[in-house]
Parts: sequence; C-alpha cells; structure tokens
Amino acid sequence: MEKVSVLILTGYGINCDVETAWAFEAAGADRIERVHVNRVVNGEVNPDDFQIMVFPGGFSFGDHIASGRVLGLKIKKEMGEKLKKFILDGKLVIGICNGFQTLVKMGVLPGDEKEVFKKQVATLTHNDSAKYEDRWVRIKANPNNPSPFLEGIDIFDVAIRHGEGKFIAQQHDLRMIKEGNMIAFQYVDENSEITQHYPENPNGSELAIAGITNKKGNVLGMMPHPEVFINGTQHPEWTRMDKMPEALGLKLFSNAVKYVREKL
Repeated sequence: MEKVSVLILTGYGINCDVETAWAFEAAGADRIERVHVNRVVNGEVNPDDFQIMVFPGGFSFGDHIASGRVLGLKIKKEMGEKLKKFILDGKLVIGICNGFQTLVKMGVLPGDEKEVFKKQVATLTHNDSAKYEDRWVRIKANPNNPSPFLEGIDIFDVAIRHGEGKFIAQQHDLRMIKEGNMIAFQYVDENSEITQHYPENPNGSELAIAGITNKKGNVLGMMPHPEVFINGTQHPEWTRMDKMPEALGLKLFSNAVKYVREKL
C-alpha cells in the first residue's frame, strides 16, 4: 500500500500549518512535514518525495500589495518548475485561504492543463463588507467537479477567516470556470441555495465561489478553512444538535489520503 507523504509549506507569515498538519495526521497520512519555502527553493527538500503539497492559510508577507501576491511571485520564480512537475505528475495540491490567493495570483488556478501556470485571470479581493470576516458559513460542493478532494461531500459547514475573499474574474473567464466544472465550492443559504446575499455569502464572490480547482481536479483552492473542522466538537453549535455533526473538513483530507493510496 502506498505510503502518503504530505509537504506543508511554511514561512513568511503563514500561520495555519500546524492545524493543517493535524488534519492530515487525523486523516491517516504516514509522513507530514512542515517545511519553510526556502528549504524547497534551495534543494534541501525535494517535492518529488511527496504526493500532496499544501499552501496553508495565514498572512504571507503581511498581505502587502495584495493577499498571496508576494508569496506567489516568489514561488513562481524560485520553485515554479518544481511545482509545475508536481502538478503535471498528477499529485495533489491544496491551497487554503491565503494559499488559495497564492495559487490564483500565480496563475495556477484556474491554470493551464499543459503549462500549469497561466496569465492571472482571476483574483481574490476585499470583501464587500469592507471588514475581516471571522465566523462559520455554509458551502456546497459541486457534484460535477472531478476533484478527488470532493468525493462524498455535499453541504459543508466551515469556518472563514479572511479580509480579501471576494472571487472575481472577467465574464468569459467565469463562464470558462463554470462550464468546465472547475467550481469546487459555493456559498449557500440556510435552504442550501447558492446565494449572493450577505452574510451567507461573506465576501460577495461572483457566482458565490468559495473554491475552485484546475481542470483535472488535482489542484484545489478554497477560502474557508476545512482544517478547523476535523472533529464534530469544533462545530460552534454541536451542543445544540440532536447528534454529533460529521466533521466534513476531515473528510476532505481523508479523501486526499485515500486517493494517494489507491490511485498514485
């Protein structure tokens, strides 16, 4: 059986790496390493030794210029070829919150099937509320998206922690993302209907987008934080529920581990 190795990139203000490591540990990964980006850049750590790469949440470079922008430029310039090979090999990449912003601003999402990196065609910008949103929301997985991360996930209660989470793109790029089934998650209301209304849509994202994948589905970026819902008791209303809620954040990580064991 394939052993599952996870590379979690750290440094420069990334601060959700520990929780993300716990999530993969709970999901059954065999080897989890939290590694400063520079150790990958200088060749001390080789991404080829891993099957899953993670861009965790945080405030890389203090969110200067724009969230994820500086880190994205650094990674694209200094380890772009390593990341490109990793993705083209069919391995899994997930970017959460600041990690999602980084992948989008590098052009990895929505990306290019052959070249991986594409000219940036979307961004994540300031929330319509003009404030930092730190609470729980509800999102819905796209059943037509082929990503292994999404298997068996439908409606998903999850935490958000962001000030620049509004996903925007030109209409032809939004249409390409939608028609290509690259939308991964969308914000929904209490009736599980996709919504543009605040506060259910916490940032005003176009098409209520909370996350997208590349065309193949092996790269996922999402603004909410699944790593903080790996146990039912982390749900803010679990004591009011008739039964313990399923920790769907953990399921997302378990899906990744399962995919590596069975497919890679």
